[in-house]
Amino acid sequence: MALEKEIETYNRELPKFADQEGKFIVIQGDAVIGVYVSYEDALKMAYEKCGLKPFLVKNIQSFEQVQFFSRDLCLSHASL
Repeated sequence: MALEKEIETYNRELPKFADQEGKFIVIQGDAVIGVYVSYEDALKMAYEKCGLKPFLVKNIQSFEQVQFFSRDLCLSHASL
């Protein structure tokens, strides 16, 4: 799975960054690159420090909102 290691690192490191909720964290592999106020700043620094190698930019949230999408929800106008 893409970014599996980065997601694992995020979950492991999340308690350390609880006081930074709402900011954006940059992770590459098992290393936290930094925490930034805006997504744009985080993405810019991620490209500067990681180049084209895989990295994760994620909003720091103590509770993830679960989102569920199903292809069964797609209805055509004819069936309405």
